[in-house]
Amino acid sequence: MSHEKNRDLLVKNIKPEHPVMKGFPMEWTDPKDELYKNEKLWENFVPLAQAYGEDTQKDHALVWVNTYGNAKVFGTTMGHNNDTMSHEVFLDLVARGLLWACDKLTDEGKPAPGYEARQR
Repeated sequence: MSHEKNRDLLVKNIKPEHPVMKGFPMEWTDPKDELYKNEKLWENFVPLAQAYGEDTQKDHALVWVNTYGNAKVFGTTMGHNNDTMSHEVFLDLVARGLLWACDKLTDEGKPAPGYEARQR
């Protein structure tokens, strides 16, 4: 419903064993982004990463997965500016989240055969 001021966010990987988060740093900086205040968390919500709110003085999830019936859902509140959108960690996170939601990410956090990144 609301967010804190735009600032660099220290993101903490709180589920390093989850396929989406395997191999990610335990902490990284999300440059110049907005931290949304979690007011309601839905059933089956599994937080994967969080950042600390300066205003609220508590942690807020900013990367998560969920299920809705048979559907797998990946979500993030990150990505409000070009600095974040061009950040390598963010791009990898979104790609992995999409692959996970489409059942194309292995339990080891690797793309399924045929879904690997192209070599440039």
